[in-house]
Amino acid sequence: MSSAVLEPEVDVKVSDEERFLFDLQGYVVLRGVLAPDEIARYLGAVRRLEGLRYDERERLKHTLGGRTAQPTLDEKPGHKRLNGLLRLDLCFDELIDHPVVFPRVRAFMELCRHSAEPQLVNTWSIAKAEGHDHNGWHRGITPDLYGHRAGKLGSRMLNTIWFLTDNGPDDGCVIAVPGSHKNHIDLNWGAPEYRGLKMPGSQCITGRAGDVLVFSEALLHTGLKKSTPGIRTNLYYNYITLDFAGHTYSPEHNYHFVMPPSIRRRFTPRRQAATRWMETAVSIDIPPFMQE
Repeated sequence: MSSAVLEPEVDVKVSDEERFLFDLQGYVVLRGVLAPDEIARYLGAVRRLEGLRYDERERLKHTLGGRTAQPTLDEKPGHKRLNGLLRLDLCFDELIDHPVVFPRVRAFMELCRHSAEPQLVNTWSIAKAEGHDHNGWHRGITPDLYGHRAGKLGSRMLNTIWFLTDNGPDDGCVIAVPGSHKNHIDLNWGAPEYRGLKMPGSQCITGRAGDVLVFSEALLHTGLKKSTPGIRTNLYYNYITLDFAGHTYSPEHNYHFVMPPSIRRRFTPRRQAATRWMETAVSIDIPPFMQE
C-alpha cells in the first residue's frame, strides 16, 4: 500500500473491518504506507534537524501557568525529541492529510467532528537509542471522550505514529492495552507491579519501517525499553476535533502547537482546513513570544 500510487486529494474508503478493529482495540496498524524513498527523505530531515542548535533562550525563559515551554530539540541521554515539525521543514506538510492515513483519521473521529476536518494539533519526532527506558503508562484523553453510535466512531483526540525504522519488541516499540479506550476502571499506572508488559492485558504493537499506527488517545499506552543497536525513529501527528480548544490543552507548548499565518499560507486548501483552529488561537490566545 504505497502512497506513490495515490493522488494527494484522493479519499480512500475505510472498510467495515477497520472500523470494527478500531472500535474493538482502540487502534489499527496500516502496513506499508510509506515507500523506501519517502522513509529516507523524512529520516534525512530528522537527522539534519537533530544536528542543529536552536537559540531559544528568550522564549524558554517564559512560563505559562507555572509550566515551562518545550524546546524545539529536547535532548536527553539516548533520546532526542524534535517538536513542531511544521516549523522546521516543509517536507513534513505532506503527512498532514496523507491519502492513506487521513481518511482513517476522519473515519475514526466522524461522530464528533461537527462536519469539520480533524484538526492537527501537534507534530513531533522521537529518536530512541539502545538502553533508553520507556515512559510510564498514560493516555491523552479520558475514555468518556471516545464514543460510537449508529455505526460512527468518535475519538476527540487521535494520534498517528509513522514508523521510519522497524518497531520490533526490542526496539522500544509502543505497547498498549487493547480496549482500554473504553475502560473506566483505573489501576495505579505508575506502580512497579504494572511497569511495562506487567500491566494486565498489555500487548506490543510492532511494525516495519513505513507502517503507521493510528490510535485513540483514550487508549492506555507507553513504550518498551530499547535493547537493540541503532536508533529507532518515529514521527507523531496528533489530531483533535474542532471544538476541543487545543490551545488550552497544554498552553506552555503552544509555540509548537499553533502554526502562524506565515507557515499556514503555504498549505494546500485541505491542509489549511485541517489546521483552521489555529486561526483563532493565534489572534486571541497565544502570547507574542509563543508565536513567530
